[in-house]
Amino acid sequence: MVVQRALPLLLAALTLACQKPEQAPEQTPKAVVEGAAAAESGAKPEGDDAKPEVAAKPEVETPPAEEAPAVAEARPLYYERPLTDDDLKDRTLRELDLMRNTIYARIGQKFRKGWLDEHFSAQPWYQPKDEVDAKTLSEVDLRNAEKIVDYGNAITAAVLREHRDAINEKIRGDKATPEDAVEFQLIAARLGEWEGGDTITERRSPLEDPDRLEELLTLDDLSDYSLRDLRILRNTVYARRGRMFRSELLQVTFGEKAWYEPRDDYDGKLLTSVDRKNIRMIKSLEEELGGPISDWGHMMDEGWLYGA
Repeated sequence: MVVQRALPLLLAALTLACQKPEQAPEQTPKAVVEGAAAAESGAKPEGDDAKPEVAAKPEVETPPAEEAPAVAEARPLYYERPLTDDDLKDRTLRELDLMRNTIYARIGQKFRKGWLDEHFSAQPWYQPKDEVDAKTLSEVDLRNAEKIVDYGNAITAAVLREHRDAINEKIRGDKATPEDAVEFQLIAARLGEWEGGDTITERRSPLEDPDRLEELLTLDDLSDYSLRDLRILRNTVYARRGRMFRSELLQVTFGEKAWYEPRDDYDGKLLTSVDRKNIRMIKSLEEELGGPISDWGHMMDEGWLYGA
């Protein structure tokens, strides 16, 4: 397969992949699956085929049948009990997003992001609602959502780049999966940089590749952006010109971006005409979706909690 087409094909296959139920809650979301299923081993062959009258022939023992290795089940995406560090250890950004958003999907949260919407729409227990009441979430759910975000925020840029490079190698070897494609995009959005080389020709979102903000955005570019994403993107326009932020959440968001260089002398005059038009478009869409969100609203949207 031609390498240049690797990621577009993966992204095209994502729709089919996300329709397969992953290790989310069972028929009711309260089910919690833990542990691994024990593999059944084959019985050891007994006896031999030697005839009794051939006494001089040495007996040859049949070697015991090799036991099938135990296959560990995938870890659950939802827990009714408080999460432990082991529950989150070595989870990918994609898995953490699914865990975090499963908490909110259980009360009917809708999702604008295509891959999340497709995943949860495939779950038999999912019942999306036009309005959800976050007060119905248990204290355990809220604390678990916060712990998931804390864990994700603690993943260093160096580790994320290692994961990204590993996925790039799989893409070049034509071994990447649709899940890898989602993970690659999540890492790019988290780092604010796209390092796919010349092998990737798929058009990137401006969160994954902030350099795209040098051109005018279209509504199609923002078609699956949540209010959380729109707020980050709008402030990315300012951050690229060096603006500093009072919001703790935005400080965390842009503090880990390699390209972010806050300026003491920042002035709105540093914004270009393209910057201003993009800001107006983003604000217009935010208003259409119910209005821009503050730090507190940002915490609730799609389960986002700024725990770090």
